[in-house]
Amino acid sequence: MKSIRSRLIAGLGLIIVFFLAQAALIWWGEDTARRDVVDATRKNTIASSQLGDLAVLAQQIRRYEKEYFVYVGNPERREAYTKEWSGTADKIGKQLETMRSNPDKAFNETDVSKIGNWASASEFYASEMRKIFGTVTTQANKIASVATAATPTAPVPAAGAAKAVPVALAPAEAVAMFSPVEVNGMITAGKDRFSGVLIKGVAEMSSEKTKQTLALAERASDGFKQLLIAVLSTVLVGVVIALVLMWTLPKAVTGPLEQLTASVDNISKGNLETRVDSGGIAEFQGLAKALERMRLGQQALVARMRR
Repeated sequence: MKSIRSRLIAGLGLIIVFFLAQAALIWWGEDTARRDVVDATRKNTIASSQLGDLAVLAQQIRRYEKEYFVYVGNPERREAYTKEWSGTADKIGKQLETMRSNPDKAFNETDVSKIGNWASASEFYASEMRKIFGTVTTQANKIASVATAATPTAPVPAAGAAKAVPVALAPAEAVAMFSPVEVNGMITAGKDRFSGVLIKGVAEMSSEKTKQTLALAERASDGFKQLLIAVLSTVLVGVVIALVLMWTLPKAVTGPLEQLTASVDNISKGNLETRVDSGGIAEFQGLAKALERMRLGQQALVARMRR
């Protein structure tokens, strides 16, 4: 036998469970959307920063390369730009190694594969440039050697000897330093691969990461739209539950009350044949039993009076 109290507790418990489920759904949806956007923003920010640093280093090394070629005939300037170029090349190598190891998971597998291609292009460019350094150094040594050999040493005449007549030296072998155009031609293969693979690839990936970052706003908007739809759906379910409870709970009370009222009305009208029932409600059981005793008492009294 059910009681009104148990039915109310069940109904209210259902409402509480629903609101808890709704709150959990909202929290899960908001947390998921937030984590996705935050994680994507973090990765794109790290990737864009590293790509930007690499792009700057790539432009610097190409500038040092051009300056080296311009001043290839100037030993001091040539040496200075060799050091600048070598230092920047080391930085590019370290930057590419960091990006390939991908400790922050800022790049996907496709990105890491592209970065590997950039590293190969950079290594090829560096090897070609170092060959030029070696070639230019060798040529400079030859020029210095020839210049030393071509310098005449005048003999010192003996005392009382006649004045020495200068003897014309055979012309030394002509050795000249490479021109900027010549050394620039030596690096054609290396710089073409460096520019076409690394510099172009960095620009393309930077553009893609920028697009992804800008798309995060739309992604967040879509996530919150889905969350709003989910909330509205749960609200609709809540309204349905409330309507069902509004229909069933009052009916669970009014039905047995109407039945007891009918029983009392029958007894008052002398209809003592219908048994009084509580309608399955525990709270009405005592009242139903009292009415049933009254019905039986009235029924017995009427029977004695008829005898």
